[in-house]
Amino acid sequence: MLAGFSDTTLSFFVTSLISLFVIVDPTGNIFPFLALSTGVGPGKVRALASRACLYAFIILAAFVALGRLVLTFFGISLPAFQIAGGLVLFRIAFDMMEGRGHFNRLDTSSSLTPGDYRDIALIPLAMPLLSGPGAISTVLVLTARSKSLLDDAVLMAAVALIMLLSFVLFSFAARIMGFLKESGLRLLTRLMGLILAALAVEFVITGIRTAFPGLS
Repeated sequence: MLAGFSDTTLSFFVTSLISLFVIVDPTGNIFPFLALSTGVGPGKVRALASRACLYAFIILAAFVALGRLVLTFFGISLPAFQIAGGLVLFRIAFDMMEGRGHFNRLDTSSSLTPGDYRDIALIPLAMPLLSGPGAISTVLVLTARSKSLLDDAVLMAAVALIMLLSFVLFSFAARIMGFLKESGLRLLTRLMGLILAALAVEFVITGIRTAFPGLS
């Protein structure tokens, strides 16, 4: 029984980690980070990255902790949110694969200037680039799938790891950009969109099975 429980927890952790990595898209966010950190001294780039990732972690961690209360307040059942969240994530995944909207990072970054924001670490880096509607929806869907406090802790750990990875990528953004080039980062974003699409479908299937046990 213990082994099975461990396997379930590990599976939930892997699903959470992959889902968050794909939707947060740390590599794709290199574009806007470079645009917004223009003019920032080399010694302050890491400080900017660390603040942005810390803010994003706090935002997403709050939804992990309060996710069920939010759903209960609005009278939304967990299966209903899994289905709705899966459909929303599928739409986002499709945009990623098509390179449209928010996920056309290169085009989006060209319109970003640091002077337009009082605190670029909070807005727009932490919100909405790292912890936007897509990331919040993903966290709420995963919270709906969580079955214990251990699962919540595992989800929180996954959020922390993604933000740590984002910090590392932001800290070396210029070098990574020079190594992968624009085409490489675009391709990576599209591949992650495909993975997110599959995860979104899985969320919908799980929600339907939970809502209609007879279908299983």
